[in-house]
Amino acid sequence: MSAVSLTPRMKNWLEGLGAHIATATKDGSPTVTVTYNCQVKDNIVTFSLTDAQVKQIKDNIAKNPWVAIGPGQLGVVRAPYQFKGHGRLEGQNLVVEVSEIYCTKPGPEAGHRMDTMGYEKMKAYDESRWKDLEPPK
Repeated sequence: MSAVSLTPRMKNWLEGLGAHIATATKDGSPTVTVTYNCQVKDNIVTFSLTDAQVKQIKDNIAKNPWVAIGPGQLGVVRAPYQFKGHGRLEGQNLVVEVSEIYCTKPGPEAGHRMDTMGYEKMKAYDESRWKDLEPPK
């Protein structure tokens, strides 16, 4: 599956409210960290991490680069997405190349894989279900 860019709404919510980042050991033991600083370009999400956060996930990323991301704060309710992809540490930054996007909105749409639609259909799907494009100020 080729990469699909995040929609403007997805980008705004991640950049506006940060994210919960889940990594796991090679055996699957999870670790979640929260960050408020990120940038999104197409399907690449770059998180600025503290020294403690880098230390917390460094071994996980080295042995199991698969990462899951969920929007932070109100985003978990108002921007119901989960992004998955391979991550790598570049100094204090976690760079994640998103390859899968899921809807986590409660109800029949929960778990719907959005990236398989292609960008234009995914964007239309996103815009037809949520009217706001940006997180609340």
